[in-house]
Amino acid sequence: MARRGGGGGWISLPAELINEVSDRLPADVDQIHIHQVCSHWRASTAPLAACRPWIVAGHDRHRDHYSVVNPIGDRSFWLPRGGTRIQPRAHAPAGVPYCCGMPRGWLALTDDLRSPTSLILWDPLSQAEIPLPTLTTVAQVFLSGDPSPRHPWTSQLEYPNGRIEGAAFHHCRFYISTMNMWLDIFDLQHHPPKRLRRIYLYPPLQARCRRFPGRPRPHVVACNNQMLLVMVYRGLYNAIVFAEVYSPDWAAQPLDLQDKVTDLGDYSLFLGRGDTLALSAKEFPAIRRNCVYFVEHDTAKHDRWLVVFDLVTRNLAL
Repeated sequence: MARRGGGGGWISLPAELINEVSDRLPADVDQIHIHQVCSHWRASTAPLAACRPWIVAGHDRHRDHYSVVNPIGDRSFWLPRGGTRIQPRAHAPAGVPYCCGMPRGWLALTDDLRSPTSLILWDPLSQAEIPLPTLTTVAQVFLSGDPSPRHPWTSQLEYPNGRIEGAAFHHCRFYISTMNMWLDIFDLQHHPPKRLRRIYLYPPLQARCRRFPGRPRPHVVACNNQMLLVMVYRGLYNAIVFAEVYSPDWAAQPLDLQDKVTDLGDYSLFLGRGDTLALSAKEFPAIRRNCVYFVEHDTAKHDRWLVVFDLVTRNLAL
C-alpha cells in the first residue's frame, strides 16, 4: 500500500485494526516486528512486558524408548499466551537431521550422533541459527539459565545410557534426574565438571511409588532461587495422574523428601523431557499460578500432550 500525499498507507491504519491484527499473531517475533514499524503501531498495541515462552514437543514414530537423540519428527508448539498450539511451517536446516535437545524453545540439531561435525541451535519460528562448538559425541543439549564465568559455556559430560527426564542449573551446579530414578549433582566450576553426589530416589519414595501402576518420573527444576524436585506419577495406560513437589536439603544424608511444597507463590513449573523451567504468572499473566505444566513427548498426534496439575486442588486441569 503506497502513501499518498501527506498521509495514508500502512502508517495511518486505524488503531483498532492494528490491535486486532496483533491479537491474531501467535509468535513473539511477529509481535516484536509490529512494535518496530512506527510509533503509531507501537502505541496501538499492548506493550511487550516480556516475550512469551513457548514449549516444544516432539513426536518420532521410530524412536528407541531409551534414546534421546532421534531424527527430527513432527513438532508442535504451545504458547502460554492463550494456550495456542501451532505447527511450524519452516523446514529444518539442511545437513543437520538429528534432534538432540529442545532447550528453552530451541531445537538442538546435529549432523551425526557419533562423530558430529556440525551442531546448531535453531528457532523454528524466527528460523534463527546459532552455531555451537562441535563435541566429540552428542547425547543431549541443555541451555543454562544460570551462567557462570568460571566455566566454558559448553561442557560435555560422560553420562551413562538412559533417558534424562529433568536437568536444571542452579548456583554453578548441574542437576540431572533420569527415568530410572537416579539423580546426579555436578559442580560446573570444575573443568571437566565434577560429580558431587549420586542419589537413588526410589527408597525415600518407595511407599508412594507403590500406589501407582506406572513408572514415576523425577524432574529437577530451579524456581525462585530454589532447586526443587518434582515427582510425576502415572496411572493406567501410562497416563499422568498426580504430581508432588519437594524442596529437599540436597546436602542431607540420606536425602529427606518429607518437605513438600504446596505453594509456589506466583510461579508455575514447566517440565518436558530434560527441559525444565519456572515462570511467574505476574510476568506471564496467561499462565496459571501454582501449577505444574507437563509436556508429553512422542504421544500419537499429541492428543493429550499438555497436562496441568494444580497444586492447590491436587487435580489435573487439561
